[in-house]
Parts: sequence; structure tokens; C-alpha cells
Amino acid sequence: MGRGQIKMNIYNAEPYGYSPGAIKLWESNGYSYRAGSWEEIEKTDSFPGVHILIVRLQKKVNEEILSRFPDLRYVISATTGHDHLDIPEIEKRNVKLISLRPHPEFLETIPSTAEHTWGLLLSLMRNIPAACNDVINGNWNRDAFRGYELKNKTIGIIGMGRTGKKVARYASAFGMRIIYSDPNVSQAENGTRVALEKLLSDSDIITLHVHLTPETVHLIAEREIVAMKKNVFLVNTSRGKIWDENAITTALRNGNISGIATDVLSDEFGKIENTPIWKCAKDGHNVIITPHIGGATWDAMHTCEEFCCKLIIG
Repeated sequence: MGRGQIKMNIYNAEPYGYSPGAIKLWESNGYSYRAGSWEEIEKTDSFPGVHILIVRLQKKVNEEILSRFPDLRYVISATTGHDHLDIPEIEKRNVKLISLRPHPEFLETIPSTAEHTWGLLLSLMRNIPAACNDVINGNWNRDAFRGYELKNKTIGIIGMGRTGKKVARYASAFGMRIIYSDPNVSQAENGTRVALEKLLSDSDIITLHVHLTPETVHLIAEREIVAMKKNVFLVNTSRGKIWDENAITTALRNGNISGIATDVLSDEFGKIENTPIWKCAKDGHNVIITPHIGGATWDAMHTCEEFCCKLIIG
């Protein structure tokens, strides 16, 4: 820390597996690091003297949480999504948000979400989770779990940003036809740009990779589902509110959609049992749900945590 600067105190609300390298960076530069918990935050009225709050995705950082940190200067969230953060409230308090979204060049080096997307896609097309569970239950029925090859299938990528581009490269390696829809990308290394309507009607598999904004809430809803090819497979590692879960699951139950694989739900901070996709999975439909682990690899999380640390210490 520079001469004359006060000692900065850090509180990590979600310290499990936090980068040892980041802790070393903090402490070697004069910062005081403390591993805390959301449970402690909920039981404590105030944390005076805490200048930096580190969070992940477990809780919503809202007015109630921020009011407990009267001396806060920074909120660090090593994520690209901001829907777990009350941005207006953070700005109102003159607290600076440190996240990954403004750093596309750095994000290009992180493949975790794209790799998880591909894992979900393969699992969905080849019925891997259901087949595994059936074997664990003592069965050996290969005819019950026939799937589909990826070769020569058409994959439609909605959002050709950093993750979409990586997914397109994987699709190319599998011999797939690649089309994409993105108003901000006119030409991509892999894939042909088409209007969203054509993507919906032509794709055997559709995968979502867009930021959640007011404009993208329910980007995929009943009108878009009607335009889709029958028996399409859908994958979402973006955000749960990008699609209308009620419309998606109705189409799945009716047999118009063959399967859904998602890493996100519309209400991850509430009771997931109330979400339509969870209910659909519980009823035995072809649904795969993972708990927002697309970016949650040890490699990526440590790299991102150290990167955010360096954004402050310089």
C-alpha cells in the first residue's frame, strides 16, 4: 500500500476454496484478510472498519447486506454476471464494484463455462446422467438410453461472445454445422450469422450465451419456442431469466422440446423446488440441472480471484 494510506480490511463472505495466492497478495501488500461467512453476516448488525467485501453467488448483495458495512469501499465479485448484486444500491453508497465483466481480454483466457456447456450438451444428447443412475440401480439396459451423434447436427449459438466462440470451436471439432445470432458480431471464425428466427427453425441444438439485461429477459419465450424445430435440445449456461421457464417446460412436457440442460435457474436465491425446470426434472422429464458451476473450477476461480485482487492493489 502506498505511503499515507490507511490499512484496508477485507471480509470474505464466501471463503471456501478462496485462492491462497490471492490471500498472499493481499497480506504481502498490507491488507488485512479475514475469512467470514454469510451466517455471521446475518447474525451481526454491523462490521465497522471493513473496507472490502468479497462475495461469490451464494446470496444477493442488497441494501440489507450493504447497510451492515458502513465503511465499505469495494465489493469484489469474481463473476461476469451481476444479477446477484444490487448495482443501484452499491453505486448509491459510492462503493466501487470489482468484477470480471469489464475485462474481456482476461476473460478470453478462461474456458470453464464453455467446457461445462459442452459437458451438459454431451450429457443431454447421450442420456449420460440417466444411464449412469440406471446402472447404479442395478440395471444394464443399453437399448433404453440410445442417444444422438453430434456430427452433422446444426447447433445454434445465441450470443457469440467469449463463451459462444469457444463453444463454436468445440462444435467445429465435432463436425457440426454452426449458426449463430448476435447483433454485435457480424463475422465469426466458426459459424454463419443468421437471424434469430432462422436459428430457431434450423437448429437441432440451441445454446444460450448472453448477458442478462432488461432487453434479454425472456429472450426465449413462447413465440420463439413455436418457431423452433420440433425435438430441439436446449442448453443454458447464461442466466435463468434469459428464457421463460414456464414456456420451456410446457414445450418439454408436450414433446416439442426433446431435452433441457441448464446450469442456471430463474430464482437461485429462493426455493429451487418452486422453479418449473426443477419440477419438470422431478417428474422424470429429460432435464439436467447443475448448481451454477459453469465457472466453478479450481483453476478458473483462483485465477479470477487473483486477477480481481490485482485490480485493487495494482
